[in-house]
Amino acid sequence: MDPVGLVLIVAGIIAIAAGVHQARGPMAMIRHLDATEANLQRYEDWRGKRNSLDAEGPTGADVMRDQMRQRLILWGVVIAAGAIALVVGLVLV
Repeated sequence: MDPVGLVLIVAGIIAIAAGVHQARGPMAMIRHLDATEANLQRYEDWRGKRNSLDAEGPTGADVMRDQMRQRLILWGVVIAAGAIALVVGLVLV
């Protein structure tokens, strides 16, 4: 049993768990924003499109969605690094 391998396995598991835990919040927010946008679109369709949702420029929801995607990318990288550390640790053990 190589101690470096064990450390990599533990670090990989911790990184994967932390990444999954931290990625849940941004995913929920993106789903919420998408659902709200779909609801607004259904309402506008029902009203006969009297008020257009296609305003000029990005909305606050668009900016927040971009920020949540950036967070997901960051935590995806952490998860991938944890998976790599886990595999390397298993190879070394």
